[in-house]
Formats: sequence, C-alpha cells, structure tokens
Amino acid sequence: MTESQGLQPFILNSIPKSGTHLLKQILLGIPEMKHHPDKGMFGHIHYQTPLQLNRMKDLSKHEFVNGHLFYSKDWETFFNKLNMKQIFVYRDPRDVIVSYAYFIPTLKIHPLYDTFHQEGFTHRDRVKFLIEGGQPTDPRRAYQPNVFEWYKSFSDWIGKKHVHSVRFEDLTSSKTKRVQEVHKIVRFLWGEEPVPLTRQKMVGKMINNINPQTSPTFRKGKIGGWKNELDDELRTLFKEIAGQLLIDLNYEKNKNWR
Repeated sequence: MTESQGLQPFILNSIPKSGTHLLKQILLGIPEMKHHPDKGMFGHIHYQTPLQLNRMKDLSKHEFVNGHLFYSKDWETFFNKLNMKQIFVYRDPRDVIVSYAYFIPTLKIHPLYDTFHQEGFTHRDRVKFLIEGGQPTDPRRAYQPNVFEWYKSFSDWIGKKHVHSVRFEDLTSSKTKRVQEVHKIVRFLWGEEPVPLTRQKMVGKMINNINPQTSPTFRKGKIGGWKNELDDELRTLFKEIAGQLLIDLNYEKNKNWR
C-alpha cells in the first residue's frame, strides 16, 4: 500500500477500562489519521441504528472508529463483509473491574449508576457486585453478568480473523515492550505494503503522540493496582468465578495467586 492509496479504515475495539484512550492516542499519531467520536458503537449489533451501521460502510481512508463491541457471529460477519481489520485491546480482568468500579459512579448514563449510588453502597460493594454480577436496583435494567461472562463477551474476539489483539500491559510495562507492540500494530495495519515514512519513523510518531494527561477517563492506568483493592474474600470470590479466565489469558499460571 503506497502513501497515495492510503490506509484502509479499521475499528478499535476494547473492553471498557482497558486502555482505549491510550490506543486512540497511538493511532492518532499516524499522519493524516482521522477519528470522529460520534461514530462510536457499543454493545451488540442489534443495538446500533441504521445510521451507525451505514457510517461504517462509508468510512474514508485513514479513518478508524472505536467502540466496546461484544463478540458475536453477526458482528464478525459484518466486519468480514467490509474486509475491515480490528485492533482489540484487553487488560487484566482484576484491574478492569477495579477501574470500572471507580468509573461507573462518574457516568450518569451508565445502567449501574443508580445501583452504585444507593445509600451505604461502598467501593468494595461495587467491586464485589461487578465480580459476582447481580440485578440493578431498577428492575427494568438488564441483569449484570458476573465478571467471567461479562469479560468473555468481549474477549471472544481474541484469535478471530482480521483481529489483532493488544494487551494493555504490553504497552505500559516498559519502553522496549511498547516499541515492540506498536511495531506489531504497524505490521498489522499495513501488512507487507510500504509504510509512509519508514516503519521505524511511523512507530516513533505513534509513541510520541501519547499523553495520558489529556484523557477524559484516565485515572491511574497502573498494572496490578488490584492488589491494593481486593481483600482475601474478594480474591477468593474472583478465583471461584474467573480464576480460569486469568489462566486462559496468561495473567496467571494457576489459581494460587494472592
């Protein structure tokens, strides 16, 4: 692909609180890259309006759309028909849950906002609710699945055709690892075609565009912050419900973590 042909449009998909804004900044470091927040999509394909789906079919070169999209055969077929690549971002489920428990009470439109603001409901209660699932205080709201079911509804994208999966931790653990991971993103987007500038310069521009202070949802972005948040009871509960998930994602070798 030459510079004149331009980069084909693609989608940035992520599990909530897994580094969406970090990836946005990296991708917007690509010269001429465009992103319109109003084109974002969330949830299942049947939640989307015809306008949203038609926009996906009419994206321009050097443009990406972001969202938190559950995996489904319908979504997979939709993107495959468009021959659209997807970058999928995920993170240690324990850190995701802790970060989400902080984030939901700040977002009035979230389905769990009222549940998390009920009298006497502590931060620990919120974390526990996200681990084991439950019915929101408003019976009209959908039941919140446990962390295993909720996380898997997104992470089943991993390994699918035209999907490049990125671990949040690999972008934040060290400068060397970050460079390696961004090189993989460049390789995924351009394939074997020539990259404008050079691959090395492109990676440099993408990394230099990172600025956590400008993120509207950035809190700490720490790796392993869950260790300060999950007490023994919550860790035991997490192991019972999603211990195997951590092993499958290579975050733990067994269920003996503490």
